[in-house]
This record gives sequence, C-alpha cells and structure tokens, in this order.
Amino acid sequence: MRVAKDPYRVLGIPHGASAAVVVDAYRRLAKEHHPDRNGNSADSTQRFQEIQLAFEDLRSRPAPEGTIEERLARLQAELEPQGPHERGEDPSVTRVNSLIDGLDDLASSLDRL
Repeated sequence: MRVAKDPYRVLGIPHGASAAVVVDAYRRLAKEHHPDRNGNSADSTQRFQEIQLAFEDLRSRPAPEGTIEERLARLQAELEPQGPHERGEDPSVTRVNSLIDGLDDLASSLDRL
C-alpha cells in the first residue's frame, strides 16, 4: 500500500494556500517538469504525474468557509473549557431507589410475620 504524498509539499506551497497560489504553483511546476519539455524520461513523467495528482487533490477539496481568522476564532470557541453542566435526577436511579424502598417494606412485612 502506497501512502499519498502531501499535495502542499509536492507543489511547494504552504498549507491552506489560496486557490490562486495553488494554480500558480501548478502552472510553474507543470511547465518545468512536463515530459515533452524535459525528454520523455520516467523521472520527469513520474514527477509530472505527482504534480497533477496534487493539483487535482487540492482542487477537489471544498473551499473553507470564512477567513482564516474567523475559522481560528470558531476553533478557539469550541476548545474553551465548558462550565459544569446542570444535572437533573436520573430516572433510572429513581426507579432503582423506589424498588429498594419496596423491597425494604416487603422485608419489614415478612419480619413481622
């Protein structure tokens, strides 16, 4: 099983780069490593295919909603510690307690006999 390469590393761009940066890097690298331009060697063909796959992978990803600052603020809000939750009485505990009370009453009744 082969592990896919990080498309950002293949294209030589930072993670989270804009679509324009992705396209520019793809065009520059595609020109540089195109097999017709560099002779049809196995290395140039393989490198060109890596570049194409990385570009297609990044293009197929949905665009993030909001700016990086907005996304960071949402993540920080999600990670903030939550206060203690209000707990109500659990119905299963109430049922068990009432069963125990009933058994105690039955035991008391049997003891009187």
